Amino acid sequence: MSIHSLAALTFMLAALALSLVLFRDLADISQWVLRTSRKKTMRTFYNRHPMILALGILWGCGLAAASVGGFDRITVIAIVGASVLILIFLFMGYVNPKLMMRSQQSGARYFDISQATPHIDDETSLIVVETARGAFGHPDRHVLRPHVAGIPGDPDGTVLTYCGLTNMGIAYVPEIGGAPVELEAVTQLENNLVMWDKSTGEPVQQFWGTRERDGKNGPRMPEVATYRMPFRAFRKRFPQGQVFLNLFPSFLRNPFLAVFDRITHWVFAHAVDEQASKEKPTFPTIERFDSRLPNKQKIFGANVGDTYFAVTKQHVRDHDDRLDLDIGGTIIHVVYHLDDESLGMYIGSRETVGVDIAFGGRVDGRILPRLSTMKSEAFWVVWQNFYPETVVNPVGKIELGTCEGKRGAA
Repeated sequence: MSIHSLAALTFMLAALALSLVLFRDLADISQWVLRTSRKKTMRTFYNRHPMILALGILWGCGLAAASVGGFDRITVIAIVGASVLILIFLFMGYVNPKLMMRSQQSGARYFDISQATPHIDDETSLIVVETARGAFGHPDRHVLRPHVAGIPGDPDGTVLTYCGLTNMGIAYVPEIGGAPVELEAVTQLENNLVMWDKSTGEPVQQFWGTRERDGKNGPRMPEVATYRMPFRAFRKRFPQGQVFLNLFPSFLRNPFLAVFDRITHWVFAHAVDEQASKEKPTFPTIERFDSRLPNKQKIFGANVGDTYFAVTKQHVRDHDDRLDLDIGGTIIHVVYHLDDESLGMYIGSRETVGVDIAFGGRVDGRILPRLSTMKSEAFWVVWQNFYPETVVNPVGKIELGTCEGKRGAA
């Protein structure tokens, strides 16, 4: 083998190594088997464009060196093989995330009850967002691929962000410090969605709602209250409500996306089904575990300032469907509404302790505001990884900023 062939192979291997790093850190699906740290993922994300440029230069240098050497058979086979792998890794790490997780912050399609009924079952859980324009329900399987769905016509531009691995939706007003945020899904870290703000190029962890460079305690997007209820209850409570549906494109209008979206949906659905059915996280990117609850226990988590707490539905049911929590002087009512099959958290006062609270926080002719930080039915294993200081199943008083408090059984 000539020196030119050796040079060509060296350049190609270097280009292949860069493409493999892009695949490992940004492909999302790759992390099903490959573990990568936040530091590595973010370093690759911030440098993805220079890396692709360097990859292209290395690949071109490899071709040039091979052409000088006369393209012997072994070199040609190696170059073709490396080029195929480079294209696959580059597509999976750079192109595919944008294609398979197409954001719907703008242009999300919502349907009225009669239109949505043929597409979802009565027991289908909806993540509900209420705005001045009414109630909007989001089935998990429909918001699973886009990860981001904007509420049409909402003056605040409210968007629902969703992570199937966490089984959690968080609604945000897409702005940080008054600057607009344009969200698009990128990958996952520690079994939770990572988006990026196309306006600034900054990654945004779903749990935190902050730009990566600012850290989890930096300026964040304002949260909008959400809660869950089955479609049968949503239909009864909100006959004029609307439901987000992410329907597959028709084969006649777009044959490529018609096939691609179905394949992507199958992959995503398989991942979240595995997450729900197995004790271990589907993506091996969680290192810290908390045995206070089973890994895949669905919890209702929230925070008041720096104090985080989580309750299970059974815990609330065991306390006559009602908990009155005193969190550093802030009264939070946790209520399970049996007729609506929905759990809500409301900000009250000492005067509302023990007083009946109807669905939506209605009490004595007024409406208590929902606690906007409540997340419904998130998997405990993911929640505890981000908030290990969480108080579990509290009863009564919780001191601010501590894990002290009474803990009940799950």
